[in-house]
Amino acid sequence: MNEHNTATLPEKEHAISLSELDISSLAIPPEWANGWCELDQRGCIAVSGEEAESFLQGQLTQDMAWVKKGQSLLAAHCTPKGRILFLFRCCFWRNQFYLDLPAELEAQALKRLTMYKLRAKVTLQSESERVARTSLWGEEMRALLQRNGWDVPEQAGSTVQQDEAMLCSLGEDRWIVLSSIEYAAHLRAQLDKEITPSPIGWQIACVRAGEPEVIAHTSDEWIPQMLNLDHLQGVSFKKGCYTGQEIVARAHFLGRVKRRMRLFAYHAMVALEPGQKVRLSSLESDGKPTFSRAIETPESEEEQGDTAQVVRSVELHPHNGWVLAVTKIPAENAPTET
Repeated sequence: MNEHNTATLPEKEHAISLSELDISSLAIPPEWANGWCELDQRGCIAVSGEEAESFLQGQLTQDMAWVKKGQSLLAAHCTPKGRILFLFRCCFWRNQFYLDLPAELEAQALKRLTMYKLRAKVTLQSESERVARTSLWGEEMRALLQRNGWDVPEQAGSTVQQDEAMLCSLGEDRWIVLSSIEYAAHLRAQLDKEITPSPIGWQIACVRAGEPEVIAHTSDEWIPQMLNLDHLQGVSFKKGCYTGQEIVARAHFLGRVKRRMRLFAYHAMVALEPGQKVRLSSLESDGKPTFSRAIETPESEEEQGDTAQVVRSVELHPHNGWVLAVTKIPAENAPTET
């Protein structure tokens, strides 16, 4: 367990009101329903060479054969105990794999993957400053992409390519354009004429879609199923072995996953930060948490009881927003021991 993953708050305890949201009927607030932003501040690792696919196949939860065929998919690199160290958005472009992740983890991820390289014919290097990434979301942005000659893919994970760029669909009317710096400058100039870039709008769209993110503070905290990666095309249970595969597969086939990421609306006087734990102090009869307290002290897995741990949050209005948090599955949906 990462020793830095327990939040330290300036005051003793803070009340937090939670209400679970139904993603299928949840709309993004109109002011953020369409938009774009630059993602160049994120990390990006390129993996190339004749053994690049087989190398990544042995390190990540994803079947890299699907990525090489043109899919843009999530993939986790885990510890031998199955806990996620890095969560990547993967794609294959210009004859090499690209792994997108938070910038604060790029150097650490590059170092760890290189450690497993051994004699494999693989080259790993940072591409953060040489490859542009632009996010777009909403129907208006779909229309703009189409005006720029893109056959916009509908299905999550699908990609299409042009000479200088690749368009990746993340589903839920969200896309990322991976491109040369020159193409990005041209595209962003057109986007800027339509709408002001909005990083918070992108965060809202991602949280609403239930897409997790692992940062330095939450590395080595969760197994893939706790972040719903098995439902988000982030884990293959048909590929060969990879680091942590035994634990991840056992949790899947034995049905022992009792905590999963869920989406809530929150009201709180303090910011909800990734890794922060909250104690659920009131539960409705259907198992949905309605009230909680932020806690400062660490708890073992055996003692954590009805707690939640923040994965990702976004503030829509002062003291109100949405939060993805790992919590115990409601009793009626909990797995049974086999």
